[in-house]
Amino acid sequence: MRSAFAARVPTLWHGQGVAPRLSTQFAEGRETLVIADSGVAIPALPGRGVRTIEVDARAVDVTTVVELAAEIARRPPNVIVAIGGGSVLDASKIAALALAPGGVLDYVIARASKSALVFLPDAPPPVDIVAVPTTLGTSSETNSVAILKNEYGYRLVCGRSLRPRHAVIDSDNLMTLSPTAVREGALEAFLRLAGAATSSRRSRRGDSDAVAIGRALLSTAARDTASPAARLRLARLSALTQRSAALRGEDPYSARHWYVANEVAFALGVRKMVATVAVIAPIWRRICAGDARWGDHASLERFWREAAGVLVLPLDPSRGISALIDQWEISLPRRPTAHEFGAIALATQKRWGHRYPMLPGLVEEDFRDVLRDSRWSQLAGAASTDFRRPARRR
Repeated sequence: MRSAFAARVPTLWHGQGVAPRLSTQFAEGRETLVIADSGVAIPALPGRGVRTIEVDARAVDVTTVVELAAEIARRPPNVIVAIGGGSVLDASKIAALALAPGGVLDYVIARASKSALVFLPDAPPPVDIVAVPTTLGTSSETNSVAILKNEYGYRLVCGRSLRPRHAVIDSDNLMTLSPTAVREGALEAFLRLAGAATSSRRSRRGDSDAVAIGRALLSTAARDTASPAARLRLARLSALTQRSAALRGEDPYSARHWYVANEVAFALGVRKMVATVAVIAPIWRRICAGDARWGDHASLERFWREAAGVLVLPLDPSRGISALIDQWEISLPRRPTAHEFGAIALATQKRWGHRYPMLPGLVEEDFRDVLRDSRWSQLAGAASTDFRRPARRR
């Protein structure tokens, strides 16, 4: 018998070249909708009940979701095969709510125009989703959250009805990523663990899982970013962050850096990880200085010492993470203008800070201080590259 926890996570499939075979297997004899990034190779699934929609991952927003939802509602599929990076997988997961009873999708769209955080009614997924990631680090293929971009910002949508039924990790789908993109994905997964580890309200099992996965991520990415085996291992480790006890704890908002990076990413039009590497060191510096509003210093220092000890890095977490970012050549975003500094700080307070549980007690001036202390590139157009070599159509 499967445990209650196992029943809440997708079945994980992995290997080299497994995605076409498994996607065909899941689609066989079923009405199937393939939603795919237009920039990646898409397997041709046999059967008259299969149709495909290609989307531009760089332009995914609420309009894309509404258009996908209309197609899903017009001809409801039995299974959705989502192929792409986090933005495509997230859009597919939200659009699938068109098949949920009670106007759930309409609720999400309306609520996201007013609130940065949207909780879904507790319900199982309305349709089977097969998530096939083509990037590393987001874990969208295994989690129950999604990001919805609208005119107001990046909105966080949470609920188990977003969780895919199957996650298919195929190293063939990761081979067009540049080495820098692979390291960036590994760092994203590592910082997800580190964010959870800044809470003092952690179980021994959660700490142990976080350290073990974090060490494996860093050691693998430092040793090899080119081989199919290494890329497959990193993708599996990223998925494992959601399938272990590493992220389970009493404080669901412990990754405080995420909320600041979310507003930086939207304001500057950069990827979330690019924004994260700008703000992570000053936030960790404040944690280690004893500002408990950002996190628990003893917990962060213990995690860094045990997880990052696999590499030669400074023992101080803020100095160490900065050194790792430099070693791995992760891009920094351009420095915001004075107006953007103010807008980002104000948006962070209004959406996540002050009286909200995500960043409690932190206000606009706190966020201004972090932004002034953050790391920015001096190059015009910094961090605009997506690090993916063009994929050849098969």
